[in-house]
Amino acid sequence: MKKALSLLLSCSLLTAALSGCGGGGAEPTQAASDDPSTWKVGVMLSGSPTDGGYCQQGADGVRAIEEKYGCQVAIIDSVTTADDARAEAENMAAEGYKIVFGQGGQFAEYFSEVAPDYPDTWFITNGGAVTGENQFPMCMSTEEGGYVCGVLAGLLTQSGIMGTIVSGDYPSFTKPGVGFALGAKSVDPSNVVKFSVLSAANSNEAYETIQSQIQGGADVIFPNADEGNSGAIKAVSESEGVYAFGVFGDYISGAPQQVAGNMMVDAPGAYVAAFESVMNGEASGEIQYLGMKEGIISFQWNEDFKATLSEDVVAQVDQTIEDIKAGKIDIPNEYDIGETGITQYFN
Repeated sequence: MKKALSLLLSCSLLTAALSGCGGGGAEPTQAASDDPSTWKVGVMLSGSPTDGGYCQQGADGVRAIEEKYGCQVAIIDSVTTADDARAEAENMAAEGYKIVFGQGGQFAEYFSEVAPDYPDTWFITNGGAVTGENQFPMCMSTEEGGYVCGVLAGLLTQSGIMGTIVSGDYPSFTKPGVGFALGAKSVDPSNVVKFSVLSAANSNEAYETIQSQIQGGADVIFPNADEGNSGAIKAVSESEGVYAFGVFGDYISGAPQQVAGNMMVDAPGAYVAAFESVMNGEASGEIQYLGMKEGIISFQWNEDFKATLSEDVVAQVDQTIEDIKAGKIDIPNEYDIGETGITQYFN
């Protein structure tokens, strides 16, 4: 059942907070009625705000806005149908919400049917391709983090077979796995990457699917399955000689000798950046790209695991990160994947 969590913080130091935003310490252009501390901001999630993965990023994002600016925020979870998404978006806009976020590209089409009727509300999605006068997607370039993990996987594998799972067949969900596959194949084009889409973000299904991939020879796993990730890491922990990555969370403790590191996303930073673009009058109907260069996507080493690797392996991973930041590696984003599909990237 959908739950709306409305949270309100006072903003006693609003003036000081606003003076740190925008360029050169300029005075904010908003009138008093546009005081950000009075704004209402909502987010829609397709799953649980405590899934430890993708949906929690959205919840954490609006909470970061609340903490910094004192806005009232609402978190609407388990929005899984088009009708529900449109209804929730319309309800929030009618109630005067300044920004309605959708955590996932699937919300973009739904928002586009509502946005024209509510020009004073901004509709912002994490992913998606729809833009408009008061709608834009922020594109967290998670394919970059996937690519880094893939390079390390390609250096670690003994079998030449790797596996990845995803909890939804949307380009914004599948792009980290595409990056992973391309990174692994950049090390050795003959590397094989198995790919499975789960029917739901379910720990048991993830566990069984990863077990099957391991039995099929996969010795490095990249699980992108939200709540299912814990099941995937459990399957890895029970399998000798198999390595894994945490995706959208810290999973090192689940298999400390086997999880090489975590692909992390600063979702709060991305949400705050989108909020501030509206607050500062800089928002437009254009995609906002946020990746490693902007500090939103990162790779977090398991330092104990890193200590077991050769200097050459560590150097190759570090160089990959620098090359991505410098724009030297071209990795398909969700818009590219939406046009080409994903089958070409997996075996």
